[in-house]
Amino acid sequence: MLKYIFLLFLFCSNTLFAQQYSSNTGEVSFFSSAKLEDIKAENNKLNGIIDMETGQFAFKIAISEFVFPNSLMQEHFNENYLESDKFPYATFVGSILNHNLVNEGNQQVEVNGVMNIHGIENEMVISSMLNKTKNEVNISSDFTVKLVDHKIKIPKIVMYKIAEEIAVSIKMKLIEK
Repeated sequence: MLKYIFLLFLFCSNTLFAQQYSSNTGEVSFFSSAKLEDIKAENNKLNGIIDMETGQFAFKIAISEFVFPNSLMQEHFNENYLESDKFPYATFVGSILNHNLVNEGNQQVEVNGVMNIHGIENEMVISSMLNKTKNEVNISSDFTVKLVDHKIKIPKIVMYKIAEEIAVSIKMKLIEK
């Protein structure tokens, strides 16, 4: 519950942090490579906020905003697997490890946080590229999500069409508030 209060606080506050950067146009894509089918989807409505002074951040994305190559895939994704009517958002709340060492320029950082997908929280450490300038922070990251970690069930009839581990890619430019 405390994590959700923190997330709400971050998204609603304009003056809480001194070095706050935010965006609502980040990009998330995922790729499932299975024996019988490859599936890719994209979403360009990732919301995020970072406080570079403390290293704390929060990201949120609407599950129903993922766009697939065909509408049937999109429908099955939302209704059968991610149940976006019950679990409308995926979130990641955490902090940049050793944030006090982050300087201007391009650098690799480790982020520690809690990923919430399908109503299930899992702690993760993700390697990311961060490029900080005076007025913006650019972040990119590639990582995998295991469906079993978020209790996303795949019916046996389609088990050879959907991978058990999904490759996720994130790119986001956050502007100073």
